[in-house]
Amino acid sequence: MKKLSVLLIFSWLLVSFSTASAQPNRRSVGLGVSLGAAFPQGNPNDIQIDDWDASLGWGFHVNIPLIGTFHLTPSAELYRFDKINATDVSLAFKFIVPALMVDLYVGVAPGLTTYGDNTNFHIGGLGGLSFNLFSNLDLFAECKYKIIILDDSNTRVLHTNAGILFHF
Repeated sequence: MKKLSVLLIFSWLLVSFSTASAQPNRRSVGLGVSLGAAFPQGNPNDIQIDDWDASLGWGFHVNIPLIGTFHLTPSAELYRFDKINATDVSLAFKFIVPALMVDLYVGVAPGLTTYGDNTNFHIGGLGGLSFNLFSNLDLFAECKYKIIILDDSNTRVLHTNAGILFHF
């Protein structure tokens, strides 16, 4: 009887640990890519653009959970001001609200914007949602609104994107 009990406990532990390792840790680091559009408004350093004229935008980010409801997310997004390439590098501070099937989030995203020979500070806000598609793959949709701080006037950029996030 004692041998059977030990065998059952050992089997239960083996099955528990093997299924636990097969499930991803929702608090694990994730790597994501996204595709969307950028809508600039204003004329950064005399680059003539039509307000809210869309350009293709894409990017990647790393999602680093500090706790279940607060994540740091460094990211890089590439888009265009008319015919000039622009790159935003930012560090988002995201606050997560877990719902039934999705995780809703809001946050702030300070960083740098580089276009042509110019590099300027930007500050922005973001909001989005993430949906678990498979065990370690999420789909997400996000909207960011950034203000690029310039000497004479500020430029605003609205980013809308969607993508996938792979959890390690």
